Amino acid sequence: MGGIWMSSAKTLEEVISKISGVISAKVIEEDGQPREIHVIADPSRNPKQIVRDIETVALASLGMKIDRRIISVAQLSQGRFPSSQTYEITSIEVKNLDRKKQVKVTIHNPLEDEDMVGESAGPGTSTNLPRLVGEAVIEAFNPDCPVSVDDVQKVFLAGREFVLVHLTIQDEDRERTEVGVAPLEGDFLKSVATATLKVVKDLT
Repeated sequence: MGGIWMSSAKTLEEVISKISGVISAKVIEEDGQPREIHVIADPSRNPKQIVRDIETVALASLGMKIDRRIISVAQLSQGRFPSSQTYEITSIEVKNLDRKKQVKVTIHNPLEDEDMVGESAGPGTSTNLPRLVGEAVIEAFNPDCPVSVDDVQKVFLAGREFVLVHLTIQDEDRERTEVGVAPLEGDFLKSVATATLKVVKDLT
C-alpha cells in the first residue's frame, strides 16, 4: 500500500460512505495503517465498481493508494443477504462434551428439499464458540477446498450491528481471504452461521 496514512479511519469511512450504493463502511487499522475495509452496499451497483470507486476516492480525497485486496463488499437486499436466501439455518445446538463444547448446525436447502448437518467440537470459550459455529457450517457444506474460521467480530455500522466472519480459503497452492457479513438481529450464533454460509455456499 503506497502513501503515508495521515488521516483517521473515521475520515476514510466517511469518504467511502459518500460513494453511490454504499450504506456504510468500517476501516480496521493496524500499526496506523488501514488493513481491512468492510463495506455494506445496496444491490444497485456491481461490487467491483464500488471497489474501484473506493480506490479512486481515497487517492483523490486523501492522497492514499488503497490495495483493492483489503476491500470486501457485502450487498444487502431489503435488509437481507440475497446469497443466503436459498438456505435456512433451522437449528444450532450446543452441548457439553467433557470439558469442550459440541456444536451441531442444521441447514435446510429448499431447492433439494433436504437438511445438511455439520458438527464441530472444541473449547467453549466466548472467543472460540462462534468459530465452532462457523466450522460446523463449513462441514455441512463440505467444500472442495480447505477453509478456516480465523476471526469473528461485531461491528456497528450506520446505527446497526453486524457480525463479520473472516475466513481463509486454500485454492490449490494459494490462500485467499473472504469476509462474510450478516446483520445481528438477536441471535448472535445464528448471525455467525449466516455470515459463514454466505461465503461457503459458493465454494461447493
